[in-house]
Amino acid sequence: MNIVIAGAGVAGVTAAEKAREVNPQAHITVFCQEKEALYYRPRLPDIVKGTLSVEKIFAHPDSWYQEKNIELRKGEALIEICAENNQVRGSLGSRLVYDSLLVATGAESSRPSPVNYDLPGVFTVRHLYDAMTLHYEAKRSKTAVMMGAGLLALEIGCALGAMGLSVHILERAGRILPRQTTPGSAKKLEKYLTEQGLVIHLNASITGTTGSDRLQRVETSDGQPIDTQILVVAAGVTPNLELAKHLDLKLDRGIVVDEYLETSKPGVYAAGDCAQTKDGAGGLWTIGRAEGLIAGHNLAVPRDQRKVYQAVPPSSSLKVAGLDLVAAGNLDPDNKLTGAEFENEKTYRKVVVDSEGLIVGYTNLGTTAGNRELAAALGKVKIKPEILTGLSQENFDFSLLK
Repeated sequence: MNIVIAGAGVAGVTAAEKAREVNPQAHITVFCQEKEALYYRPRLPDIVKGTLSVEKIFAHPDSWYQEKNIELRKGEALIEICAENNQVRGSLGSRLVYDSLLVATGAESSRPSPVNYDLPGVFTVRHLYDAMTLHYEAKRSKTAVMMGAGLLALEIGCALGAMGLSVHILERAGRILPRQTTPGSAKKLEKYLTEQGLVIHLNASITGTTGSDRLQRVETSDGQPIDTQILVVAAGVTPNLELAKHLDLKLDRGIVVDEYLETSKPGVYAAGDCAQTKDGAGGLWTIGRAEGLIAGHNLAVPRDQRKVYQAVPPSSSLKVAGLDLVAAGNLDPDNKLTGAEFENEKTYRKVVVDSEGLIVGYTNLGTTAGNRELAAALGKVKIKPEILTGLSQENFDFSLLK
């Protein structure tokens, strides 16, 4: 059996590993467009900061792929697929025949206008090379502007701040981390980050960039231009769909897949940031890995032995300047569901339940207490009203979440 995987991110490599586990005889080829094999993309801010060596960011050494008998083609992208005769062609001229194919081409950083992305000093940070280049550029800079206030923007902003730069965060929404916070946790986190020296501009956006040989200034919607040497655009990601378009796969926001992660063409699967499952979630390492496990299994077995993908709740964690934040599931920022909140000077906690008492989301800021128990209970445990009331208390016994 010949299995071909386009993409060597977390979804693609996880799928290759799982396919090898369930089918020891299969020939598995992974096309890796980057020159580097799988690395921990969530740790790119540590590369920016200079606290993590490049060698330690890789998920596996090259020998791991050899031991797993996985053919990894670094520096070669899959550029052509002929579904009629199950043939593919790589960017370096290699040609293969496949029995099953996985499209795991991931995503690239979104590039909203009106930023001049050709101007030296303007960055998106999606790849290892981006982080390494930004690190060296930051060493000779004094000010940085972050376009966006999501997880990546805040972590890189804090990394640059730790290097001694003055950092401005511009967010179009009315609070930072709009996808991972409630109004209460966002307010507390904003206060903490401001105390760490970050300058946060809410309801603000970039209207232009100026500079000749390199970036000199960003213009903002609030009429207060910022002189800066660095602009990091962290405004989400856009799925890589060129290969899918070439295959004429059904597309929406991403590659549309069914419950088996199979696309509109039999035998062709998709997983990771380029795929669109029924729940619509994506863009997180944990989700990419979960999809890779199911896709890898289904690539390597007969159709009647395939497994259904069960969506995992989106979960994010952030640690900046010593502050922990975990957010998972439905945080119900508009208070449409029932929830329990606790807050003191240093911490904030919210647990959300549905109409039947099932825990469907939680966030924990400033502490790690209860994270393990809440993660285990998410989507699985129904709690009684008195337990929910107890979650509003400081010294709640999390062992009760069973």
